[in-house]
Amino acid sequence: MRFPDDVPRLTDGDITLRAHSLDDAEAVVEQCTDPVSVRWTTVPLGYDAAMALDWLTTSIPDGWESGSERMFAIETTHPDGRRRFSGSLSLRDEGDRRAELAFGAHPAVRGRGVMTKAVTMLLDYGFDTCGLETVLWLANVGNVSSRRVAWKTGFTFGGGVVRRWLPQRGEFHDAWVASLHRCDPREPKSRWLDIPVIEADRFRLRPLDDRDVPRLVEASADERTRHWLSFLPDRYTEQDAHAFILGSSTAAAEGAGLHWAVADSQHDILLGTIGLPRAAGNGWELGYYMHPDARGRGIMREAVGLATRHVLLDSADGGLGATRAFIKTAAGNAASQYVAVANGYTQYGRETASERLRDGSVTDMVLFERLSTGCADTPVR
Repeated sequence: MRFPDDVPRLTDGDITLRAHSLDDAEAVVEQCTDPVSVRWTTVPLGYDAAMALDWLTTSIPDGWESGSERMFAIETTHPDGRRRFSGSLSLRDEGDRRAELAFGAHPAVRGRGVMTKAVTMLLDYGFDTCGLETVLWLANVGNVSSRRVAWKTGFTFGGGVVRRWLPQRGEFHDAWVASLHRCDPREPKSRWLDIPVIEADRFRLRPLDDRDVPRLVEASADERTRHWLSFLPDRYTEQDAHAFILGSSTAAAEGAGLHWAVADSQHDILLGTIGLPRAAGNGWELGYYMHPDARGRGIMREAVGLATRHVLLDSADGGLGATRAFIKTAAGNAASQYVAVANGYTQYGRETASERLRDGSVTDMVLFERLSTGCADTPVR
């Protein structure tokens, strides 16, 4: 196809997919020097205007003319009221009516649903006009924003990771992968658990992120924590903390669980964590532990109360809509049991000799539960 003459112009509301032009160069540089783009894409470091012009005048036209890649510019109205370049997305030809989806958004339009709508428009074009059978999506493991767009637009995730598949600046990264067939409905195939921010006077519950790594390492090195949580590695490292954070975001994306950081309201410093590691029927298990310097202040008792209310709150009001929350604690862990009882949990059973502690001893697990009856609303944002 000739570029730009044969590139179609696709419009839906405020979003237009069109051929790139030289006028896009400034915004292309803004996007390609943005830290999020640098982290998750293959843009060269030190991206400048000359690189943008080469991409706009050589790489993109070559892709259209050879048929190897149909790449569109996204044009929308930015928050400042200007209508300009807002990102790029493409279908890379894989032969036999198959293609790979790729996309990246300008930082000014992220979080506004622009990319989800643009991808939907591109998929319509790919299936209806280009006759594609299947489209593949790949992204570096951890690129949750990209995964969410694929999830929203109907892609099916296999649940696995392709090891060392995606090249980026001389290294190969693990990849998430998903596919969409032309006959698939364009809607999510599974549940995605949003991790809301829940505010209290002294702290907030929020998603874990990389700034929490040093405090996670400190908390997991604490002897008291390690005694009760024997599954922690012998030497908990920053790599372990990063893996824990990634595992939390992946579990939420798969609808399998979630974790909050319990963070100080004033400085947003991690004080502990609360997790929902697994569902059982229409109930969720809660697990929690505190950084040692945050103990004895009643924070975890209050935090577990907020997390429990989120679990039991009706989904129409922003909660998970479960009928039951449950907690398992080691028989000798009086502090953990106090938190459960103080939040209205009642003991319903005991698992005999079911947990091995750090010192090698075996202990019972005491089982607590709280049902949804009488659960009060809690503000969620």
